[in-house]
Amino acid sequence: MILKRGEIINNTYTVKFFIGQGAFGEVYRVEHKFLGLQVLKVLKAEYVSSSDLDTLIKEALILSKLTHENIVRVFETNNFKKEDKLFYFLAMEFVSGESLSDLLKREITLPFKKAIKIQTDFLKGLAKAHSSSIIHRDINPDNILLSYDNTELKGLLSDFGLAQKVTNLEKISNAAGRYLYFAPECFSDIYLPTSDVFSAGIVFYRMLTGKSPWELELTNFNDFSEVTKSIIISRRKKPLAPSFFNNEISKDIDKVVLTSLELNIENRYKSGTDFLAAINKVI
Repeated sequence: MILKRGEIINNTYTVKFFIGQGAFGEVYRVEHKFLGLQVLKVLKAEYVSSSDLDTLIKEALILSKLTHENIVRVFETNNFKKEDKLFYFLAMEFVSGESLSDLLKREITLPFKKAIKIQTDFLKGLAKAHSSSIIHRDINPDNILLSYDNTELKGLLSDFGLAQKVTNLEKISNAAGRYLYFAPECFSDIYLPTSDVFSAGIVFYRMLTGKSPWELELTNFNDFSEVTKSIIISRRKKPLAPSFFNNEISKDIDKVVLTSLELNIENRYKSGTDFLAAINKVI
């Protein structure tokens, strides 16, 4: 771990405890000296060395102005020195709850109404981002947070823009699982709002069925090209309709989910707004 309990960063953030780590950084609960509990994501050195820092900082500034109840707020991007090493971090809103990934580990398949609530919640955040010309680029269950602050469950999108380029992820071994959520065009380093739709469609499919639309174990792969090839091959087979696994699901929902998973971007919903509207039309 980079930080220890009680450390003070930039005379502002006091580390409370280590939460966990993902592909891009280590995550800590911290206390801001004026603003209370926040979350500090300290970026891994290998991610920083392979990223365009100017772009990352510029996007973080844009995100700090992006406010929506279904988006985890970014407050600051900065750096600090420790033992002569420079570390970059994001200070983010603290969400009292868990990730969708954690929930799916416990429940595998979610009740239909719960899945719909989470999906429409985070799509509201995504629609707001897309309307502001911001593409998420890394939608997966780790980056969907579930708040239990109020009596009603609420889904929020987190970690916008961290997946800068597919090629930048090659050096980060525990990022491999994210490849399963990438739209076909992302493997050619093309990110569009409809790419987020594809990733969000896979999340929706998983919540409804407990399975991925294309089953593939990413083990024993040595490089990015092998992962890409295996994913492309696995997707030659059309996914089964969600209702095949879950009889709560209507044919209308089947159609919405499968449209979001179209490999051809011309046949897919163009944005989070379109995806959300399609769901609302049939529920």
